[in-house]
Amino acid sequence: MTLSARKPPGSAPFSRYAPFTRRPLTRRIVCATAVAVSAVLSAPAARADEPATGTLIREAYDYAFPLFKLSQYRWTALETTGARTSTTLSRFAHAREIATPDDRWANSPIVDALYSTAWIDLARGPVTIDTPDTTGRYTVLTLIDFYSNTFFYAGHRTTGTAPQHYLLVGPGWKGAVPDGVRLVRAPANDVYVNLRVAVDGPADLAAANAVQDGFRITPERAAADVSTHGPSRIQPRDDDAQNFVAIANQMLALDPPPAHDRALVERYRRIGICGAECAWDRLPDDVRAAWKEAYPALEQQFVKTYLAAAGSHGWINYNPPGSKLGTTEQRDYPLRALALAMGMGILGVSRDEANYWITFRDAHAQPLLGSRRYRLRLPPGGIPSNAFWSVSLYAVDPDGQFLNANPIGRYQISSHTRGLAVNPDGSIDIVLQAARPDGASAANWLPTPADGRPFTLFARAYEPTGSVLQGTFAMPSAEPVQ
Repeated sequence: MTLSARKPPGSAPFSRYAPFTRRPLTRRIVCATAVAVSAVLSAPAARADEPATGTLIREAYDYAFPLFKLSQYRWTALETTGARTSTTLSRFAHAREIATPDDRWANSPIVDALYSTAWIDLARGPVTIDTPDTTGRYTVLTLIDFYSNTFFYAGHRTTGTAPQHYLLVGPGWKGAVPDGVRLVRAPANDVYVNLRVAVDGPADLAAANAVQDGFRITPERAAADVSTHGPSRIQPRDDDAQNFVAIANQMLALDPPPAHDRALVERYRRIGICGAECAWDRLPDDVRAAWKEAYPALEQQFVKTYLAAAGSHGWINYNPPGSKLGTTEQRDYPLRALALAMGMGILGVSRDEANYWITFRDAHAQPLLGSRRYRLRLPPGGIPSNAFWSVSLYAVDPDGQFLNANPIGRYQISSHTRGLAVNPDGSIDIVLQAARPDGASAANWLPTPADGRPFTLFARAYEPTGSVLQGTFAMPSAEPVQ
């Protein structure tokens, strides 16, 4: 089922693995896997020729949610010092270590790639982005606007693994481009940079870190040469409708919507979202009251949608066939908001670059439990992909989904797993159980929680091919084994 040692310049290390902190929404999703969430919006009556205020608020919320959420992550990275993503403008924050079960600050951490993140403000001038020779290693660098649309990819799939040099400029920039440098024009001045570098276990970590160090961002002008730094950013706050409206308007002014969205945004003027000309204090009392009444349920709508998709034994496809997530062609704004709400780890990649699936049910729609045994049979060759694929297992705790501690230190089965047993037809059986299996199947053992807790499975395919891209591939269900 689908859901509709020396630090180089331009980098700042952070100690773990993911580009985002664990948010309350994700915890609520985990805790609510067996509970229906009510998300009914109340709204006053409206004229027949215009949408009800509550309906319009929900539409505007979905549209502006990326502006708020990316502002929230930007604030954490640039305005705080204790976060693992803390850095300064135009400076990478690198994950340097592979995740372990001891890491509890983010959900469903990836173990086959290292993340790096950066934030750029092109109102302060262009930046140069240099990428290294990655010697064939899978990497992908994405440039993402604050509407969560990816407008540029660099890496293994799109530009290759040789060194590259890019001049990233804002929409109004004019100037000369140096020889040997490719011009990339951003649709707006605020840019989120997300870099993934593949890592094949601890023995490969130092080499992967060296590749990270080869990615550099260099501002055209030093910070001391920038005479204006633009308006002070509003600090995002959860559970505050007025704050959401203020940030949406600030970001619409700083990063105007694309031309094809301007008429849509104009519709939201009536409920206080349109950019610099709109403000909470200018809204009628009844509209402010409608916002306050609706707001607590708005983010919960994502939980409800998630649970509806996860209610069967099927896998949830984060980027379903036909979606334009991870591109500038995306027009499904509820889906765009939902994908971002599910976590920054999947942000910014199109179906061509990566596909993600998650399940917490077996083939009979029963919860996956560590007290039971299962077999997950992948097709010959595994999940169709050109780079690599993986199936990771996460134990479910009240606070989220985390890597499952186990005697062999294995948290996933992937195309990089050495010594996998393969069936005569080429298919691969992943053995899901707490106790080590006998015989050759031990090579394919992915340990489940020894204490019997529920767990989830998260499948990833990088540079998917064939039936995945065609939309006909179906992740197989985990079959109970007696």
